[in-house]
Amino acid sequence: MRPLGLQHLARLSHAELDGLHLRLQQLALRRGPEQLLRLIDRQRPPTPLAWLAQGRNGEVNGALIAEPCNRRGSCWRIDALSINAAVQSRSEASVLLIRDALSAVQGALSWIARAAIDDTAVLSGLRQQGFQTLQQQRLWRLERAESLLACDALPPQLQLQPLDRSNAALLLQLELSATPAHLRQMQDLRSDDLLDDAQAGSLLLVDTQRHQAVAAARLLRRSHAGTTEVELSLHPAWAQLLGPPLARLLLQACSERMPITLRCDVRNNDGMAWLEQQGAIPGREELVLARSLWRRQELPAMGGLASRTLERLVGQLQPNQRPVPEAMLWR
Repeated sequence: MRPLGLQHLARLSHAELDGLHLRLQQLALRRGPEQLLRLIDRQRPPTPLAWLAQGRNGEVNGALIAEPCNRRGSCWRIDALSINAAVQSRSEASVLLIRDALSAVQGALSWIARAAIDDTAVLSGLRQQGFQTLQQQRLWRLERAESLLACDALPPQLQLQPLDRSNAALLLQLELSATPAHLRQMQDLRSDDLLDDAQAGSLLLVDTQRHQAVAAARLLRRSHAGTTEVELSLHPAWAQLLGPPLARLLLQACSERMPITLRCDVRNNDGMAWLEQQGAIPGREELVLARSLWRRQELPAMGGLASRTLERLVGQLQPNQRPVPEAMLWR
């Protein structure tokens, strides 16, 4: 296992890495300047890292890319993990890549990862390193904006607003209401973190009377299989928008970004039926897994109630603990 470096660039083009070549090349070229900037500014947000699994002859047999979920680096996500199908022990290779990535990041209290439900090697590696399942989601691909069954006009009190710094706090409130409790606690997101991960064109659907974001279509900077990845959020108290109003939001945000990829919890029958009505094509199922590195003695002094609450929410995600409660359905 080796951290990605410039010396690996020539070998990346010959590796079977599920389309990760361009991202790995970009990370290799950025590594030197980023290290220099970190020496100059110790407060600079952490940067993504990549690890490679190499064979005896130096060939690249696997790769892992990890990114911080927030500027503070308290939570990281394994954004991509690919092992060559020809590797004899893919589970062992995934374990080693995950272990080295966890060891390389200092100060991370928790980790998030995604894996295809049928990728036994990657799932085995994640579970051996203490990851537990939080959600099961299905990927949906929407090819054409014309298939969206959108309304011509929104209710008078609802207004579409471009996501920017002035309304990012509204998006944060929406995310806190639409995200499962354990995931919300570990991600430790603030409004700036949501902005960092969003592309231009992201939209909020705002109730102007209550000054509240009731839905959002956030275009993520990362992509999936050559498509724009969109995080569609709906406030639990506004389920009635699951129809033409939500389609209007998606149409306005994504008409020039097609095709797009969305995710929906597999238990959300209404949400998946709505996506099918919009012409979305169902894809693979994924598991969202999490691992907490939290230890009580490592935390600063806290009030008794706050400490017990954090222990209950995050401590269950340590290895050998009881399963976490079910997550909310709509995402």
